[in-house]
Amino acid sequence: MRAALVTLYVAAALVAATCAVLSWRRRQRGPLASSLALITAGAAEWSLAEAVAAAAGSPSTGLAATYAMFPGVAMLVAGFLWHTAVFTGRPITRRGLLLVHPALLMAAVVSDPWHHLFFSAVDAHPDGGVTVQFGPLYWLHTAYCYTVIAAGFVRAVAAMRRAVRGHRQVFVLFLAGALAPLAGNGLSIFTGLTDRQVDLTPALFLVTATVWLWAERFGTPARRTPVAYEQVIAALSDAVMVLDPDGRVLDVNPAAAAMLASLGHVPDGAVVGRRWFEVVGPQLTAAFGGGNAQQTLTDGGTTYDVRVVRMRNADGSTPGAVVVVRDVTELERLRAELTDQAVRDGLTGVYNRRHLTTTLREQAGEGPLAVVMLDVDHFKSINDTYGHAVGDQVLIRLAQELGTAVGDTGTVARYGGEEFAIILPGAGARTAADLAEQWRDRSAGATVATARGPLRVTFSAGVAELAAGADVEDLLRRADRALYAAKEQGRNRVVTDVSLSTV
Repeated sequence: MRAALVTLYVAAALVAATCAVLSWRRRQRGPLASSLALITAGAAEWSLAEAVAAAAGSPSTGLAATYAMFPGVAMLVAGFLWHTAVFTGRPITRRGLLLVHPALLMAAVVSDPWHHLFFSAVDAHPDGGVTVQFGPLYWLHTAYCYTVIAAGFVRAVAAMRRAVRGHRQVFVLFLAGALAPLAGNGLSIFTGLTDRQVDLTPALFLVTATVWLWAERFGTPARRTPVAYEQVIAALSDAVMVLDPDGRVLDVNPAAAAMLASLGHVPDGAVVGRRWFEVVGPQLTAAFGGGNAQQTLTDGGTTYDVRVVRMRNADGSTPGAVVVVRDVTELERLRAELTDQAVRDGLTGVYNRRHLTTTLREQAGEGPLAVVMLDVDHFKSINDTYGHAVGDQVLIRLAQELGTAVGDTGTVARYGGEEFAIILPGAGARTAADLAEQWRDRSAGATVATARGPLRVTFSAGVAELAAGADVEDLLRRADRALYAAKEQGRNRVVTDVSLSTV
């Protein structure tokens, strides 16, 4: 019996020590490795002391080995507290507190021969072993250890319920590994097995070490901090608010706290427990109280996308809602920019032909409508003489002049090549022709700098008015026909489709 106990304790010490070494070597890879190393190192020391106590040939050696178990106990309890705190996502910020219990325990053990408050009595055995009677300090130490371990189990179970489904197996391994020696310790203390120098606790640390070592070595990420839903929510850059059925705020993530603080409707920053319309302010009230997804623009120019998701229980009841708010200001700016680019000419910056056609169809039938088609005179000669770079500058300069002259009264578009089209809603052919003459005079006065000196550019224009019952394609054809007539009549002039005569 005695030899079997010694063998069992030594085996437990070796396995626990191996696990401690492996965990310590992995301390740079995860936050749980250091605390796991401390736990298994304490288990190894406790088991080794148990082996010495079981093999002792004299009462003094047996008593010294019994006292020597408690450094391992202190390491194990402190390590368990540390490990559980990190494991459940609430790490201990002041680790010095972990040393309080070990320091008091060691003081009680070392001074026990003088006050006998830890072991009230020691009975020597003929074979060299000892049986101890527990004193008040021992029971106080035991109560603390069980309280710490019970609290750790409660926190682990609560964290397991909060964890994402794929990480719950990590908690199961943790709890299974820790439960075996805890059960053995309670059985040994409260059933009198220690009177026969039998302590199941170190032996059952074989189970703990095996489970946790298997998890470390074969892919189950027990050394990693499990991911809880609250950690996922906290990591989101979107503002997330959880509301109860009455609209009171139950929780907010850091992004939501920052957003609400920027809105300034809660001076003290305390939002939990308040109604949502008290904390979001009038600008977001409509979006929060609306449907599934809405967009709102604040006075400060920030655009928020607000999504309200109603939670549902299995019985169909609604326990509350989750509100997700995203700042889409930059996204909307980029979207508007891309939308604008899709309808703009890449060289000149005025609208493109597709937008011209769309605008004509939208404005047709809303009243008088005229189109001016114009073309740069002798543009091929400009390209051949000055180069295409100068030709591009001519088009850009003309587009700028037209855009400034037309302003908000019409739409300027590049129709193709060196040809432009201007839509003039509310204008007839005569008014459009008069405006085109003004633009022609203005353009003739502008110059483009070239290596050969200033280049003056003129254009020819054709004007047409949308006839009753005609379509926009017919309007463009007639304006183009008037432009062709202007070129045939000598260029640098405006011709209307009505008379095909020079104005």
